[in-house]
Amino acid sequence: MLLQLLTAVAALAGAAVSLLAEGSGAGAISGILPFTAGGFIYLGTVSVLPEILRDSGPFQALLQLLALLAGVAMMLLIAHYE
Repeated sequence: MLLQLLTAVAALAGAAVSLLAEGSGAGAISGILPFTAGGFIYLGTVSVLPEILRDSGPFQALLQLLALLAGVAMMLLIAHYE
């Protein structure tokens, strides 16, 4: 429970920092966006991917891996064109 509390406090701190950096311009956003995207990619590969590969057949695992990579590609496209 203590680790969940720590995670919640870190989420609130991250939200506060992002709200404070909102008016700071592109410099603050260019530092926050890669950190946030890296967090999502880390969660997807470390916690979700082993579970996907363990509970499904090879074809289903390949489809789910391709869907994960498509999600990463979409994040890159959004970051590039935004």
